[in-house]
Amino acid sequence: AAPRIQFACSVCKFRSFEEEEIQRHLQSKFHKETLRYIGTKLPDKTVEFLQEYIVNRNKKIEKRRQELTEKEGSKQKPDPFKAGIGQEHFFKRIEAAHCMACDMLIPAQNHLLQRHLRSADHNRNRRMAAEQFKKTSLHVAKSVLNNKHIVKMLEKYLK
Repeated sequence: AAPRIQFACSVCKFRSFEEEEIQRHLQSKFHKETLRYIGTKLPDKTVEFLQEYIVNRNKKIEKRRQELTEKEGSKQKPDPFKAGIGQEHFFKRIEAAHCMACDMLIPAQNHLLQRHLRSADHNRNRRMAAEQFKKTSLHVAKSVLNNKHIVKMLEKYLK
């Protein structure tokens, strides 16, 4: 169960099963720019609180994952490729990247990823997604801050 609990940054809609990935995200230019944008619409202290809340929430998730791992041990999830998908079905496991801006899967081969990143469609979709994302991140931040438990925490933080 522990590995199934994901780390998350709600304002950026970022999720990961890996603690290193959430740490990288929280230090990333993308996350910082998202908070900077939210800071143009909300008070600085409120944005600081939001950042601390996200960091602390992920620390709690890490602690909970460790507790569950100690309690249950680490169970492997079943591999669907070992469960009756034979060679006669002509399936092959691949690694792929999901471009969320274009909503497409690209095989994880550097030349294919680079070609996609340079495409006109991707760049147009990426710009549109970035604009939409800013609006969504502000909406998410406001809804997080409207939670009655978080309102109390914010009030204490601002004092």
